[in-house]
Amino acid sequence: MKRIVQSIAGIALFFLLATPLMAESKQDIIAAIQKKYDATQSFQARFVQKSYLKVMDQTQEARGEVFIKKPGKMKWTYNAPDPQVLISNNKLLWLYLPEESQVTRMKVDSIYSSNTPALFLSGEGKLTESFNVGEIQREDGNLVVELIPKTEEQGLDRLLLVANQNNFQIVGSSVYDKLGNRTQMMFTDIENNPGISDSQFQFEVPPGVELIDLAAQP
Repeated sequence: MKRIVQSIAGIALFFLLATPLMAESKQDIIAAIQKKYDATQSFQARFVQKSYLKVMDQTQEARGEVFIKKPGKMKWTYNAPDPQVLISNNKLLWLYLPEESQVTRMKVDSIYSSNTPALFLSGEGKLTESFNVGEIQREDGNLVVELIPKTEEQGLDRLLLVANQNNFQIVGSSVYDKLGNRTQMMFTDIENNPGISDSQFQFEVPPGVELIDLAAQP
């Protein structure tokens, strides 16, 4: 389950020290980021994910490719160092670990909450509905927006959302949990509104692969 949460938390990017923007510009910036993302019906990119695990005092790096299609469809393919595939079709979520010949299936609503960063990225969330806005900073052509969840579901402490300051394109984020763990992610080779087939978000269990079906549990 921890690997599943870490994969979902994989929706996150770098912590950046910067100069705070004027407070009166906050709502305009949030509205511009939301408007840009509302206009994006599908999204494709490569990513680098860095996860800091406090209990081990270790940072683990993973790379892969992500496909997102609104509403609620996501596919995260981790190529290195440990291959895994995370797929959500808005109702069910699969986590496939090919090296372990195992796939876990569960209901999306058992994983996501209203303040889950993945909810926003998959097109089902509104920033100001789920988060209070903290500082907004500027760094290397990007805006870094601090978002503090209005509820304490799933132990999320805060989210830093990174957007291009010129076109408000989301280019990454950082997720901090209450245990002191941090997941940072950077998106590159971003494509907005590419044609993505719904078949990308379906999963068929390969022969010989064990299925752990948590979705069947009451």
